[in-house]
Amino acid sequence: MLKNSRPFPIYEQVVKMMNGRMRSMLIRNQAANGMISDTLPKSVQFDESSDNYRCFCNAFHVKTGALLISGIEDNYVNGAFLASVIGVALSLLVIFLLGVGVARNYAILLIPHLIMQLLVILLLLVCIMNGTIAFLTKSTLFYKLLHAAAFNEPPDKNTVALDLETSVKIYVVFAVYMLTLILEVWFITIIYNCYQYLIERRAYMKYCLAFSTPMKTLSKR
Repeated sequence: MLKNSRPFPIYEQVVKMMNGRMRSMLIRNQAANGMISDTLPKSVQFDESSDNYRCFCNAFHVKTGALLISGIEDNYVNGAFLASVIGVALSLLVIFLLGVGVARNYAILLIPHLIMQLLVILLLLVCIMNGTIAFLTKSTLFYKLLHAAAFNEPPDKNTVALDLETSVKIYVVFAVYMLTLILEVWFITIIYNCYQYLIERRAYMKYCLAFSTPMKTLSKR
């Protein structure tokens, strides 16, 4: 029966969640007289092998990349934060949730990891800004805040001239901060893309279930 009404709720949801990555949009059939019918919309093509869901120079799918990152971070956590039981517990919990979320296709379980990565990136930015100020001003306070190497603090002075060995140590630590920041930005991009993939995958599955459409483009990832 032809009638004027709002589009299917599932259509609106899928269009919103797919974030413009559909091959063809869901549209309702329109008759010659301009009336819109509530018949089955045209099919949606959800290409989970799209370049939007690739990472590490297109070598891996974002789900595989997310699992690799969780493995890398697990080794890093065990080595770097051994002295902090709470830090280890929280980090391992977040990494565990990431692994479960990727394996079971639960996008919501990736959110704690994204929050943790954002906090790490903010802390790294603070450290890098502190190091930059220390290099430019030779300030004793900022060198101490950088906590990169021990040095003899001159009395009654706000600046310090570091010897070559201490300077090299501080520059190495600063370079490690920079490299870590680059990796964290790269990693959070992969995790976010995986999050978007899982959201769009779920939207596509809802569409297929709502309209009894075969999931032709959906593999058993």
